[in-house]
Amino acid sequence: MAYSESRSESVSSKGKKSYGHELETVPLPEKKIYTTWPDMIRHWPKTTLCIVSNEFCERFSYYGMRTVLTFYLLNVLKFTDSQSTIFFNGFTVLCYTTPLLGSIVADGYIGKFWTIFSVSILYAIGQVVLALASIKNFQSPVHPWMDLAGLLIIAFGTGGIKPCVSAFGGDQFELGQERMLSLFFSMFYFSINAGSMISTFISPIFRSQPCLGQDSCYPMAFGIPAVLMIVATLVFMGGSFWYKKNPPKDNVFGEVSRLMFRAVGNKMKKGSTPKEHWLLHYLTTHDCALDPKCLELQAEKRNKKLCQKKKFIDDVRSLLRVLVMFLPVPMFWALYDQQGSVWLIQAIQMDCRLSDSLLLLPDQMQTLNAVLILAFIPLFQVIIYPLASKCVTLTPLRKMVTGGLLASLAFLITGFVQLQVNTTLPNLPGKGQCSISFWNQFDYQCSFTVTDVNGNSRHINQSMALHEDKNDKAGVFKLFQTNSPNGKSGADWPVTFNIKYDANCGDISTYQQKVVVSAKSKKVVYVGVGKFGYYQNTANTDKPTDGTGEFSMGIVSILDPNYAGNFAMCRQDASDFDKDHPCNPRHPADFYFWETDYNSHTDDREGNTTIVGTRKTPAVTYKQKSVKPGKWRLYYLNNTPKDVDRQTYNKTATNVTDANVAGTELYEQGGVYIYALIGNKDKPYLTILQIVQSNKVSILWQIPQIVVITAAEILFSITGYEFAYSQSAPSMKALVQALWLLTTAAGDTIIVIITILNLFDNMAVEFFVYAAAMFVVIAVFALLSIFYYTYNYYTTDEDDDEYGADDLEENEIDDHNPRYSIDNKAFNSDEADCLADIHF
Repeated sequence: MAYSESRSESVSSKGKKSYGHELETVPLPEKKIYTTWPDMIRHWPKTTLCIVSNEFCERFSYYGMRTVLTFYLLNVLKFTDSQSTIFFNGFTVLCYTTPLLGSIVADGYIGKFWTIFSVSILYAIGQVVLALASIKNFQSPVHPWMDLAGLLIIAFGTGGIKPCVSAFGGDQFELGQERMLSLFFSMFYFSINAGSMISTFISPIFRSQPCLGQDSCYPMAFGIPAVLMIVATLVFMGGSFWYKKNPPKDNVFGEVSRLMFRAVGNKMKKGSTPKEHWLLHYLTTHDCALDPKCLELQAEKRNKKLCQKKKFIDDVRSLLRVLVMFLPVPMFWALYDQQGSVWLIQAIQMDCRLSDSLLLLPDQMQTLNAVLILAFIPLFQVIIYPLASKCVTLTPLRKMVTGGLLASLAFLITGFVQLQVNTTLPNLPGKGQCSISFWNQFDYQCSFTVTDVNGNSRHINQSMALHEDKNDKAGVFKLFQTNSPNGKSGADWPVTFNIKYDANCGDISTYQQKVVVSAKSKKVVYVGVGKFGYYQNTANTDKPTDGTGEFSMGIVSILDPNYAGNFAMCRQDASDFDKDHPCNPRHPADFYFWETDYNSHTDDREGNTTIVGTRKTPAVTYKQKSVKPGKWRLYYLNNTPKDVDRQTYNKTATNVTDANVAGTELYEQGGVYIYALIGNKDKPYLTILQIVQSNKVSILWQIPQIVVITAAEILFSITGYEFAYSQSAPSMKALVQALWLLTTAAGDTIIVIITILNLFDNMAVEFFVYAAAMFVVIAVFALLSIFYYTYNYYTTDEDDDEYGADDLEENEIDDHNPRYSIDNKAFNSDEADCLADIHF
């Protein structure tokens, strides 16, 4: 960083101190400042390598679990999109709130080393609990309580580690190693992202593999991070005998709180005299003779004039100066932390195919963020920052302002991408509205015209169904739309249509007929029309959320004789396909089933639907299930090979009968289909309705927004991390780090609140609002930066003589103390020419 590189190799100076009554010159100790690479390598604290390695393993564990957590919430715990977002970001809130507790324990009771070690054990236990819970089927009573218990333990574990590890690493450095300290933070951040890069790439692969009879393997995706957390604990203990372990001193958070409350109380008292700073009112009632810390300091220095509280007030003032700059930071995290929740839900709605056989899993897109950070850290340090410094004075706050603007730009890009994604999403009706589709299910050439009460007509040919046509240049949707009479939205309402059959439907008993449809608020209803008569069902418009490129498929059975048994879809292009035994339940990715009585009386049938017409038996509807892309064929499943109470049948024990309908070769993702089997059971007629369009926008369109948000992270997060550490007094470092992490919790709280309030029906609009909010907040941040005149770097020994007890009533506690400070001319409002250099 500039503040260390610009200084000479050896510094010997004198400091002047004024107490209001005299000026004395005190020589400061000579120190060696290491700036060359050979010097830095020779004098580098080797124990920091254990700390960096520990951070790599811990971050692998955390991000490996966190990467697949949203999919776990969606597909195993069966949460909705909104619920998954709330729980994912709520978990993050807890992870970044508990560091305050970790800071209190480390600083006031057991020290950073023992705090890290003890909570690492707790952390590993939480990972193991979550992995064990994921072994159970989604219907198990252990869900969601055991899962949430594991997440709660993990949150407290990671909370204890977060504020301590970086500060503990910083404690290993000596005076004069400021440049090395700056590089350590870059290495530290590099290890974070190396761990996250590897884990975010392979954890989605683990969870997408079939295991334990399931189509996914969350036990592996959670179990391996649990193992890595155990390794992280062992690696950290490896340097135990060589660490510099500063003993715990005080509960700094409690001491700061007490100081502030007493200062406010003294200030509010009648007759209190004005002070330069409100904290100085604490000294009004302070008596060093009654303060053990003051007495300890006086005895240690053999100087009866020293006052520990005067020094502590100076430290708290530095804390408050830093905290003022923290106020706009949560908004940045409110944007950044949507990568694992809202951006992931956006990715599910996109086309993940790189080719017909190669998929990029949606949660693997998070790997790009980590890869780019690994590339951007040296790029910014070696190239961008030196080049930029030739044009403008670089300061930490300027970097953070630029990072905030880039974050706003990232969400602007995200919003435009979502506008394109929206063209493939269903146009769902609102409250008191219903969309109605008609589906031609005649098994011979027959077409008809449907007319609603307003005279709107649709002509429907054989096997055709009304569907949304978002490519229509006029922007007209082909579905019938109806509104509830009198604005009622709670109950169903009848809607009458007239069907007029064409001449080629000669065996229809009536040339035209009236059809009464029961419309449902905020739903899409489809009406199947055939020689049997007509029936209606409510469509499930949810796209699949498994995250392995699936389409969704439901079944309607209108067979003679009536069939309400089991079905199976079996892959025809499986590597071990056996035409004599085409269905292999032990390969879940090659076998999808609809069973009627399994897993403690689970039934995949949604119910029987009454048919109005000549057919007396009802249509049997089966729930929609996610099916991976490939070449498939439908079979009648004559037994029940899948059940949690016994071992899954092998392919020879699985009894199937070919349904004798054309196979399905489908590689598009995200579409929602209903297969209707009509007529003779031995040779039925198949017609397919696509309710929701397939994903058309490539997932690669997420790359620009990820690149920009990553550049924003480099400028904002790394710089802010170092800023928070360097600007805090030694006694405040762990507390300031915990408060910096607390800004992340505040940012994720913003996400949770907005999701709970359900303010946006359109994700694109939501992204644009976030972009605008970030722009406004960063403008406020820039204004705060202008008035942040001085950077303080605590890089020399404090001279305790500065804090004399004789001056308890004096107001001259100088922000420009001898510890080392730099005037922030880049943001000094007294210099008009500097304002021209600020490119906000």
